[in-house]
Parts: sequence; structure tokens; C-alpha cells
Amino acid sequence: MTSPAPTSSPEARTPMALHKSLTKGVAAVVLLTTLSACGSDSDTGSGGSSASPSGRGAGSDAAKLPSAKTLRDVQKFISGAGLPCDNLTDDESAKGTPAEGFLGPSDENDSAAEKAEIDAWAIRKSGFCGETRSDLGGWIIYLPSDMKAFQENYRKQATKEDGWKRTLARGEFMVGADFVLDPTNYQASKSLLEAGLLLLNCDPAFKAPDGYRIQDAQADGCVLTNYLLDPLDQ
Repeated sequence: MTSPAPTSSPEARTPMALHKSLTKGVAAVVLLTTLSACGSDSDTGSGGSSASPSGRGAGSDAAKLPSAKTLRDVQKFISGAGLPCDNLTDDESAKGTPAEGFLGPSDENDSAAEKAEIDAWAIRKSGFCGETRSDLGGWIIYLPSDMKAFQENYRKQATKEDGWKRTLARGEFMVGADFVLDPTNYQASKSLLEAGLLLLNCDPAFKAPDGYRIQDAQADGCVLTNYLLDPLDQ
């Protein structure tokens, strides 16, 4: 298994992809319709997504974030935002997935130290859709069993002395009520913000410009925002 690391761009690959190397070594599209509220109980089922683009107004709480309970539901949310999410898989070695893999639940092949590091992310299931080599890239999907634990572990990893500090100013993970996306393409992130997701930002110096949404994240010292800093402005 691996540990989340950013995949938005080659130089930013450190938190969002939760990559394997960390643990094993230690355009703007508005969502046109509200997706069905009847989520499926199975990742392979045909039930409708419970994802919804509500909660865009400043001051709305996290409960208003889009919700999607399964990988299939998240796929429908991404597609509903006008983005390609074909070839959904939970196999990190499948064709088109990030070369460094993506983090999933720990298993019997992990050492005690690896298991502790992986379990700190509280990910019950993960997957990928899209194509890393396409213009829009793809999306690593995380379904945390504990969203607060996921966010707090990101803050811990990103702010430690040898962590992912260079990604702090922009943030990396796109957060819904019960799922997290790690886009491999910066431009696609804008469409996901328009669809109602918010960016997890744990930079102590972060200040959103006037007019942008900002609310407290579940991790202390972090916020959720729809402000996405252009890498060229860093």
C-alpha cells in the first residue's frame, strides 16, 4: 500500500496521490443537474449517486458538500461535472493509473509500521478513473471511513519538516462530504470546484481573496475553500 501524495502535476507529486513510494519505502464546468439522492449500496451496483452540488454559498457547513457513498457514485458525480471518468478501477496497477499507485486499506503484506502509516489515513476504499496521460488527466478517489482522520493526517504529513510543504499554498485534495478526489490535472480541479467540491488547505498563511467561499475543515488549522491558486502564481 502507499501514502497519499499529490499528483496534480509532476512537480507537485507529494500528498494527493498518496503514493506507494512513501509507505513502501516509508473547463470550468458547472454541474447542470442535481444527481439522484439514491446512492447504491455496492461499488458495482447500478444505483444512482447521492452526489449533489449544493452548499456553494459562503458560510455553508460541510454537510452541504456533495455526497457519494461508493466508487460508482463518485464516478457519476465526476461525469455529471462534465469530466471523463471512464475505466473506473480499484486496481492500482491497471492501465492508465498513476505510476506510483494510490493508497488503499492496509493488508496482510504490510509490516506493522506500514500498517500504522496506512491506517492513519482511514481509507476504507480507493480507486481511479480517467487517464493520467490525457489532457484532463484522471482522478484518484478515496472513500475515508473517518473524514476527520484523513484531513488531520494530511495536515500532519504536509506540515512536518520533511513533508509536502511546497503544496501547502495551493492545497491538494478536493473534498466532498464523504469522499476525496486527487486530480492529476490542475485545470480539471476548477471544474470540480464548480461542481461543489472544496479544496482542503492547511497552509497557516492561507487567506482566500474576497468573494471566495471558506469554511473550517474537520482538521484543526485547516480550511475548505473554492479558491484554487494557479501554480504560476506561487
